[in-house]
Amino acid sequence: MRRFLPAFIILALLLVPSCDELEWSTIIVTAQVAKTLDPESNTASVLVGKATIENLFHDDWMETPDPGDTVFWQEPFPARVTPVSNAQVTLGATAVGEKVPGVYFKAVMELGFLERYDLEIVFEDGRAIAAHGWLPDSFTVTRPGNGDTLASGAVTAIWTASDSAETYLVGITPADTASPAQGWAETVADTFRAVPAAAFEDTLGNLVPGEYILGVTAINGGWNKTGLDLFLSGGNVSGGSGVFGCAVYPRPVVFRVE
Repeated sequence: MRRFLPAFIILALLLVPSCDELEWSTIIVTAQVAKTLDPESNTASVLVGKATIENLFHDDWMETPDPGDTVFWQEPFPARVTPVSNAQVTLGATAVGEKVPGVYFKAVMELGFLERYDLEIVFEDGRAIAAHGWLPDSFTVTRPGNGDTLASGAVTAIWTASDSAETYLVGITPADTASPAQGWAETVADTFRAVPAAAFEDTLGNLVPGEYILGVTAINGGWNKTGLDLFLSGGNVSGGSGVFGCAVYPRPVVFRVE
């Protein structure tokens, strides 16, 4: 939730209506349905919170702290996000239960490729948020191949197209969790991407040979948008601010870099 704070600053400057009102708040949602093929897993997760900003122009707040105080600049604006409980969350005809405050989750779902999924969140006061998306089609990572050995500057990720996918999230992680390699991730619209050599290096630029995992996720809808984009564009849900995305994650590829 902390990644939303920069957007609160801009939004507060635009939307706080008067110096008499002490705070502004809105409901925010981050939701997704995901089909993972190895191991096979179909899940839905919905995070619901209430974002609140105190009035930046209120005299009592503006008097303290001192803007020259470095502690002030570490947390410069009085914003907070609190979980919202007891909402009725459904994905189509399936209820998604609340596991902990503000976190709604369901596993072992029936998810079909290229099917439409409708999300609805109804709150205790009767307000509702809705969104929809299509689960992308199945696809395959074709390069590199499992077990390939490559030079760090010669790794190109290639995968087949996934129907209904709007973007792809491609990433490299070291197979050894203790590896000092930096890894890499990027969102792209194409079905290929040259992997930067820095993905296989430590922070000093030294090559870290070993096994690496290439994963590609096909995405339809909103996914990991920045706070600025979320609050200025409103995301892709109706009735509130937030994002809803559908994703397919096929079998990852394991290869070596020497």
